[in-house]
Order: sequence, then C-alpha cells, then structure tokens
Amino acid sequence: MSFFKKILGFEPNCIKLISATIFTDEDHNYFLIFSKHHPQLKLPEYVRLLLHYYAKILCNFDPLDPNMLISAGILKEAMNKLIMKGIRKDTNILKNANIDDVVKIVSSKPHNIPRKIVATLYFMNTMQRHIVTDIPPNIYTQHAVFSVMVLLQSVLAEIDDECIDILNKALKHMNAAYASGNSFSTIENLASVPTKAYLSAISGNNI
Repeated sequence: MSFFKKILGFEPNCIKLISATIFTDEDHNYFLIFSKHHPQLKLPEYVRLLLHYYAKILCNFDPLDPNMLISAGILKEAMNKLIMKGIRKDTNILKNANIDDVVKIVSSKPHNIPRKIVATLYFMNTMQRHIVTDIPPNIYTQHAVFSVMVLLQSVLAEIDDECIDILNKALKHMNAAYASGNSFSTIENLASVPTKAYLSAISGNNI
C-alpha cells in the first residue's frame, strides 16, 4: 500500500512539484537547494511549500511532550514576530526572528556531523497540495525549528512581490488558525490549515 493510500484512504493522481533539501550540522550551519520537478512550476508553489513545511514541522512536535510543546511555541512565536514586522523581498529572516546569532546560512554543505532534511510538495488537485518529508532521526528540535526559517529565507530569493504579499497573508491566517484552537498536531490540520490559509490569502477572505 502506498503512503498516500495509507494516509488518505485513496490513491490520488499526485504530481511531484518541488523539493527543498536542507543540510545542517552540529553548529547550526544550513545549506539549502531547491529541485524543480515539473517543467511548468509556478512561483506560488514555493509559497505553498513553505506553508506546508511549517505545518509539517509543527505537526511533528508531540504536544504531550513538554519540550516539544515548548519548541512548537517558539516556532509559532518566531513566525509571529516576522508577521508583525512584515516580510519583504530584502527581509533578513534570521535577524528578525532573533536567531542570527545562532543560525548561519552557508554556501556549501556543512561537515560537522551533517544532517539532511528533504521536503517535497505534491500536486493533489487544483486546490490541494501534499507534503512528504524525510527527516533524519538524529535531528534536534532546534534544527527543525530553524529549518523553517532557513526555508523561508530561501523562498524569498525565488518569488516576486505578489507572492510575498500572499505569503504574508497566508502565514498570518495560519497562525490565527492555530491561536483560535486548530491543533497543529493532527493529520487533518496538517493539510487543511495551510491550504485554507493560502486560499484565503489569494481570495482576500478571512478563514
């Protein structure tokens, strides 16, 4: 049984769109590369990759584990800081999230006990996307939290101002959904929260 059939209960007609491969190490050096899997990939798919990855990392944090619950809170609060300041093309994400003294984006793969995270976005239908991640077992919760910010910084280099506007609105909608009681740890919300946030952002409606 395939992963999608096991999780979703049916075999969708999936199309692989884009992957982000994130390399990191003990010293919190990060190196990221994008792989485009579809010849007609549109810029908004970078936004959707970020939204679904943010949701996936939160979903991986067990709310019954106090340390993981704290990590989820740190990630959401860091995203809130960015939303409040506003994200622009030239925004220094690491600085605005107050992690630039710990995290560094480097120009080549780090070597101090490296880890590799792979996040791949799939087209499900015109409305829905699905993310599949490969996260090594020796990853720290800090690596997971920081990788969201590194991906966000990298996405900004790829998208235009129109997409950045959508990104700001969608992230605001996502955090509002979590703050209003939508659990970040359920499989249902893993897909529905970023999807509704994105669709609301492009339509100009509130969730």
